[in-house]
Amino acid sequence: MDSIRALLGLPARVGRLLTAPDAALADVDAEGGGLRDALALVVAAVVAFRLPELVHAVLMVAGPTSGALMRLVALFGDEARHAAWFVLPAAVVVTAVAGDRRDAGRDLDLGAACYPAAFAAGGLERALSALTGPHPFYRSAADAVAAVAVAFLVWRATRIARARPPAKTASAPSEPPAPSAPPRPTTPIGKSARVAAGAVVALAVALATHGAVWSARNMELLRPIARGQTAPEFSLARVDGKPGAIDMAALRGQVVVLDFWATWCAPCIEMIPVLDGLQQAWAPRGVSFVGINSDVGATDNAIRDFLIEHPFSYPVVRDVDGDVGGLYRVEALPSIVVIGRDGRIRGSYIGLTMRSTLEKALRDAVDAGP
Repeated sequence: MDSIRALLGLPARVGRLLTAPDAALADVDAEGGGLRDALALVVAAVVAFRLPELVHAVLMVAGPTSGALMRLVALFGDEARHAAWFVLPAAVVVTAVAGDRRDAGRDLDLGAACYPAAFAAGGLERALSALTGPHPFYRSAADAVAAVAVAFLVWRATRIARARPPAKTASAPSEPPAPSAPPRPTTPIGKSARVAAGAVVALAVALATHGAVWSARNMELLRPIARGQTAPEFSLARVDGKPGAIDMAALRGQVVVLDFWATWCAPCIEMIPVLDGLQQAWAPRGVSFVGINSDVGATDNAIRDFLIEHPFSYPVVRDVDGDVGGLYRVEALPSIVVIGRDGRIRGSYIGLTMRSTLEKALRDAVDAGP
């Protein structure tokens, strides 16, 4: 119940921080909660600012893609990392300036309490991008505004930290314990703070609504490739020094493994010997492997030179424009797609994948028959 009450009071605390920072920071120093509020805003930022990405990640988790849960975690981790760029330096500065009045826990809360300014700046940047279209300048300007606002709040936070009463030495045994001070009353929320809180909430809700509408209209773009879906057909020219092309239609009736990779992708290179070993073990059982190079801007000669240093035991084709990767909804490399004899998707795997995981997928696909 206390957690829910604290969460419901978050907009008011953000409004007070933006309109009466000294009073808001003094309350955080006395009562804590700055880090809790910063973490809540990280979650709010994902929902309000990046809802289409969140919908896509959730759909991936519910689909046949191995490693999708880590993509969902990474989405929140990315927003938390952005917040940490403001929170941690702020906390370090408060601790350093507080001198002998420093208190690690309270200093961290004060540093985290400065983050709502960055959250508000990020919201304005997202709103401007939604209205006029994205522009690199918007993000740079938002980060600059956020840095200035956070620096101002850190300056105010250091004054509060330095005004703490000095740490008391241990009292002599004969001295009676000092009476405890009454709890500090929380500063009431003024009209300007309520207006600021309402504006921040309205901005977050508007952005979340915009993201929800966009997601609903573009659900097919967000939906990952599904288990049981017919594998899109393609024909791509070989780039491994052998003539001809690989035609997906010609592979119907076999279990097919598509390996989307690139020369710059370290995990892709690590997967080469794993997939080579699987190809040699499973080719006699009717499994065909196809490497699909997804390099952008590289020349065919550069790719062939790479293949000399890192030879593949299965055909390698090149997806020059990324069209085939788009058909298979490839977003990260390596991406490995297993297709059954009936031409339907059986599963997809993102990133480094254990050999045992792929062996099980191949065994199930071969045993399933046509």
